[in-house]
Amino acid sequence: MLRRFLTIFSSIILLSEITAGSVSAVNIPEFPSCNNPPESVRAYHQDGLHGVVGNVSEYRGKDSVYNVNGGHFLQCLCTEDGEGIQTNWWKISSLSDTEVQVLKNQGWYYIVDGQLWGLDNAPYMAKNNEYACRESSGAVAGGEVLGLAITGDKVQLYSLFGIGIGLIFLLLGILRVRGLLHRKGK
Repeated sequence: MLRRFLTIFSSIILLSEITAGSVSAVNIPEFPSCNNPPESVRAYHQDGLHGVVGNVSEYRGKDSVYNVNGGHFLQCLCTEDGEGIQTNWWKISSLSDTEVQVLKNQGWYYIVDGQLWGLDNAPYMAKNNEYACRESSGAVAGGEVLGLAITGDKVQLYSLFGIGIGLIFLLLGILRVRGLLHRKGK
């Protein structure tokens, strides 16, 4: 009975590793933070109305777009209210539909043509992160970020939770069968 439990338990662990591996199989490039942006500025707007990918709201404030290695971009929006939104613009060359879907599940947006956002005529994956910024004398003080929001991978969290619940039910089932077999043996 213990051998069967160990076999089932090992199989569940192996399957969870395969699932976790497939979720993280896409190599996402590193992006700097708006706290320490690169020096190469592509666009800068001291004030005006700005949009954020995946969000229908309009924001008034300072918007800076920086060139990142590999043809990628970093967009730092700091609103008049001190709300900061960092958008990582990943210029993708070739991702499968499955990889795009995995990234969408992780909070990325697929953009068919970056020209609509003032970028190159190419497909992009874009992801927003919040950061705290503040105004100074009516203008946003560059580089003065209070902190970045902590984000996590929901797919991985839900997977681990599901595995934990599954293991509990498996253990309860084994204990119940063992108890029934023990009673029949008496």
